[in-house]
Amino acid sequence: MEVFYSQAINSCRYTIKCIPDSNARQKISDINIQMVPESKANWAEDAHGNRYIFGCNPEPHSYFKFRLTGKAECGNSSYDCEATENEIMLFRHSHGMTVPGPKIKEYYQNIYDSTEGFDQMKPVDKAILMMNRLYNEFKYEKNCTCVNTSAEEAMELGKGVCQDYAHILISLLILAGCSARYVTGLIIGEGESHAWVEVVNEGKWIGIDPTNNMVVSDSHIRIGCGREACECQINRGIMHGGGDQMQRISVSVIEKKSIQEVM
Repeated sequence: MEVFYSQAINSCRYTIKCIPDSNARQKISDINIQMVPESKANWAEDAHGNRYIFGCNPEPHSYFKFRLTGKAECGNSSYDCEATENEIMLFRHSHGMTVPGPKIKEYYQNIYDSTEGFDQMKPVDKAILMMNRLYNEFKYEKNCTCVNTSAEEAMELGKGVCQDYAHILISLLILAGCSARYVTGLIIGEGESHAWVEVVNEGKWIGIDPTNNMVVSDSHIRIGCGREACECQINRGIMHGGGDQMQRISVSVIEKKSIQEVM
C-alpha cells in the first residue's frame, strides 16, 4: 500500500489492519512488515479479534508505504474456526450497509417461495443456494459502486464488486435466520484485496465466496472479519496537512507446490 500526498503531512497517526492470523483452515508464518517512513508499530486486536498495528509518524512526509510479506498454508480444514455464542448472536442481526430494503426482501422472498423445504436446510446449504442465484443474476462490474454503497443500493443496480456480493449475501442469510459476517482477504493471483462471507454451520464458521460462486478453499487467505466492510478497512488514520492524496494498493499471492506434490 502506498499513499501519495500533494503537500507534506506534518504528522500522521495510522492503523493498518491487513495481517492474517492462523486458524483451523490456514497457518500463517514468516510475517515481515516494512514501512516508509519508518516508525515504531504497536500490535493490538479489535473487538472481532482482527490483528492490526498502529503508530505515529511525527515527522513531515509526503509519501507513506506499507509492505507486508509472509507465508500461508491453506486448506488445512473445511472451516475457519468455531463460533462463540456471542458471535452467533451478534452476527445474526443486520448492521449498517447490510440492512435489507424492499428490493432485497423481495429477492429473498422469491428464493424462499421457489425452494421446497427451505426452512429445513442447513445454513451452509442456504448460503450455497443463495450464492448460486446471486452469481447468476447479479453482474460483476467495477466502478459502478463505491465503498459506501449499501447492499440494498447494489441490489437495485444489479451489479457491483466483491464487497457488494458479500453485503447482499449477508443480508439474505440474516433474513433466513443465519449468522453471517463479512470477511476480507486475499486470493491467488495479482490485484487487490478480496471479500467474501462466513456463515455459522453446526457451530463453525464456513467461508462462502459469492463473487466466484464457490466455498472458500485453499485459494483464499483470510485477513479479518466484521459486520460490514467498514469494520474491515485495511488502513485508517488521522493526519495534519497533506492536501490531496492518492492511494495505491497491490496484492500478489503466489502458489508454491509442496515437496510431496513435486515428487
